[in-house]
Amino acid sequence: MTDNRTTHEITTPSGKAVTLKSYLTARERNELRAVFLSNVSTDPANLQPKIADLSGELLERAERKILELAVVAYDGNSENVIERLLDGSPEDYDFVVVESNKIGNFKPAK
Repeated sequence: MTDNRTTHEITTPSGKAVTLKSYLTARERNELRAVFLSNVSTDPANLQPKIADLSGELLERAERKILELAVVAYDGNSENVIERLLDGSPEDYDFVVVESNKIGNFKPAK
């Protein structure tokens, strides 16, 4: 299946181009949501959701997942995007995470 989704380009603080998907599909959104839901369990006594402590490792997994899902290319190249972002400046990495999160924000259905 070919992805004909629209994309848009942003520029990092250091001047590198980043191509982002314009939106996440429902499948992609669910993949991202699964990262967070992996930290939720149900108490069998009352069937209430129980959220485990929010760990740094969970947040890093979520950052990696949103970058994997949202970023098409970094500095003109679509290969090893996450690794190249991690090898770059913290300012560029954080900027791309923030911009990617804008695409991945969960909006409940109406």
